[in-house]
Amino acid sequence: MRHLAVVVGLAVVALLTPATSSAQQAQQISISIDDHFQDEFWSEQCGFDVFIDIVAELQVTLVYNKSGLIVREIDRAGGGTVAFRSPDTGKSFSFPFQPSQWDYGAGAVVGSSVTVSFTGLFGHVPGVIPSDAGLFRFLGVVEGFDEFGIPEVEFVEVIADRGNRESLERLTGAICGTLADP
Repeated sequence: MRHLAVVVGLAVVALLTPATSSAQQAQQISISIDDHFQDEFWSEQCGFDVFIDIVAELQVTLVYNKSGLIVREIDRAGGGTVAFRSPDTGKSFSFPFQPSQWDYGAGAVVGSSVTVSFTGLFGHVPGVIPSDAGLFRFLGVVEGFDEFGIPEVEFVEVIADRGNRESLERLTGAICGTLADP
């Protein structure tokens, strides 16, 4: 599920499009996510087309320091889902979209570090294997800013991984087996 956590994290970063202002301490933004893509990794693993659908109303809170730099970002998506589906078989399953917290330390500038934490359920194949769940924390680097001033982050390494993780072999069997023809 490590691949999915990174995909979800990157999708959230890529889809953030709020405007910022250095005159405020915090800003709350609602962002609709309606992202659907074929996942090459899972399609290759399963031997048939696998698509991932991420649908959520993301509630983003940006916190600024006195200099107007973003020091914290909290992303919530109540009711959002991540779904795996195969148009080849017509089968699918989904699980809840999880929150993330982004800590930019003294403030986001190009080259500064960021700690990104995902907590909760990262993957769930209902009734097949135990869910991947817990804490997944990454260290990243701010590479730049989008046209709205939101930091663009490259994930560098996993710095904390606590909770249940199934092996890639078991996970592949569960995902592909659930999506395969009977």
